[in-house]
Amino acid sequence: MMLCDFDELKVFLGISDDSQDGMLSILARRCSAMIEDYVGYSFARRTYRESHSVNNMQLLQLNHFPIQGVSFARIFGADVDFRILPEYAETGLLYRGNGWSGNVYTRGMNYDVVSGEYDIEVEYTAGYYLPSDVGYVDGAPNSLPYVIQSACMEAVAESYNVRMAGAEGIKSHSEGGISTTFADSDSGGAGLSARVRGILESFRAVGVA
Repeated sequence: MMLCDFDELKVFLGISDDSQDGMLSILARRCSAMIEDYVGYSFARRTYRESHSVNNMQLLQLNHFPIQGVSFARIFGADVDFRILPEYAETGLLYRGNGWSGNVYTRGMNYDVVSGEYDIEVEYTAGYYLPSDVGYVDGAPNSLPYVIQSACMEAVAESYNVRMAGAEGIKSHSEGGISTTFADSDSGGAGLSARVRGILESFRAVGVA
C-alpha cells in the first residue's frame, strides 16, 4: 500500500530508470505505514462494521473517516434513520436527529457511572481511493488529498537520501576537525521528520498521542 503515485515519486527524486525501483517500493510502503501510524487511522477506502454504545447525542463517532457511505445503522437490530452531513463526515461523525439513544441507561444524561450498552451497529465505507486504485481521480473529494501524497513523497525522499549517503542510523560524524550531521530519520513521531509531521498535523485523529 502506497500513499503516493510511484511514477511521480521517481520524477520527484529525479530517477529516470528502474534501477532503484525495488528499494523505492520498500521505502514508499514503509513511509506510508509510518504516516498512517502517525495520524492514527488508515487512508485506504474500506468497508467496516462496528458496534458502538448508545450516547443520547445526535452525533456518533465512527472509528474511520472520511465517511463515504453507510450501508445501515441499527439500534437493537432495527434499522434507524440517519444523515451523512459533509461538515461531519470528514471526521467520521454520523448524524441522527433523534439521537443515538436506546431504552437503557445512556451516557451524557447524568454523572456517567457506567457506559451505555453497545446496542448500535453500523456498516459503512470510509477512507479514500489511493493513487493506485481504479477509482482514483486526481482532486476528487473521495480521492486521497494531494497534500498527503506530498508528505509521503517527502518522507520517502528523506529516507532515500539518508540511505544513499550511507548515513542511515547516524546522527553525527566528525573527522579531521570537520563535523557533519546527517538527517535522523527516526527523530520524529512514528519515525517521521518534523517537516513531514507538520504537513500531516491537520489530518491527525483526535486523541492520538
